[in-house]
Amino acid sequence: MATQLSLEAARAVVDGMLKAAAEKNLRFAAAVVDAGGELVFMARMDGASALNARMSVNKAYTASKWGQNTKALKERLFDMSLGNDSRDIAWFGDVRFTAVWGGIVLRSADGTILGALGESGGSPEQDEEIGQVGARIFTAL
Repeated sequence: MATQLSLEAARAVVDGMLKAAAEKNLRFAAAVVDAGGELVFMARMDGASALNARMSVNKAYTASKWGQNTKALKERLFDMSLGNDSRDIAWFGDVRFTAVWGGIVLRSADGTILGALGESGGSPEQDEEIGQVGARIFTAL
């Protein structure tokens, strides 16, 4: 398992996600950010939109800043059983926060957050599936 988030590792994660998306005939963008939410590497497939690129970075940024996967964050923030205690993501004051599936925290073996990945180009389920491919690649490094 990786002990640091290098450019080489970020490229391997992004390349793996884009390969998995291509195998499903999807057009994706994928990104990896460091522990502070700053971009390390991002790539956009031919045919993927500029919005896909922005969303991939923002999902990774959100996961890194919150220290949790965006799928869990979305479920927590938009839990209607909370009534008046539920929150819109804008309530937190950072327009880059993106509480939708696909932002996944990347951790070292001891649990330290090294960064996060994000991707965009499919349904929420497809985004999450492709993101999990990237997470497995990172874990194997």
